[in-house]
Amino acid sequence: MLRRYLLHDSLLVRFGALSCLVTIAFLGAWTVSYFFIPEGLMRGRRPVDVIAGGGLLGGKLWLEWLRIFAINLGAMFALVLLNLLRGKHDLPWGYGAVTVLAVVCGIVIGTDSFIISVGGKKPPTLDIFGHSGPYEIASYVLAVAATASISRYRLVGKWPKQRFEKLIPPQVKSAIRARHIGVLLAITILLIACGWEAYQISKVCAA
Repeated sequence: MLRRYLLHDSLLVRFGALSCLVTIAFLGAWTVSYFFIPEGLMRGRRPVDVIAGGGLLGGKLWLEWLRIFAINLGAMFALVLLNLLRGKHDLPWGYGAVTVLAVVCGIVIGTDSFIISVGGKKPPTLDIFGHSGPYEIASYVLAVAATASISRYRLVGKWPKQRFEKLIPPQVKSAIRARHIGVLLAITILLIACGWEAYQISKVCAA
């Protein structure tokens, strides 16, 4: 049943179903990491940490905003590209990738593995909605759900005899319009969320 909703013709249904899956993965990872994983375990160990830096780029809010947006837009683009491939149960690879990314984000929050510490490990609370993370993830989910129909190849067969078979993406005008609207809305949400994150960093740096 979940697969049916994840592959539904309606973007809203796909987004809702994928959001539920990602939210469960995110909260599960956050909870487990808070109780069982040491604080700061992943700090400075992610490739993105080198690019992100530890403060305002050039000491300017707008430059930091652009840097954060560029990093996140690159991640979104990579997730969308993965949708060109489909695997088991005919699901786009971007679905699995964005779920894994949500798990990583949950671990980072649960262990306070941010480049700039937020003051220690914090249990799952609704306070998270006062931060940019959930909105950045939501923008990824929307972009992935919106581009589910761009798949060009499907992985079939059993290992080690698996192969890719070519797919012909549907050319329904309503689906293409929904895809464009979804991606534009996702980028808009991401831009706002990244601005909020840059502002939060500026407050920490000024303290």
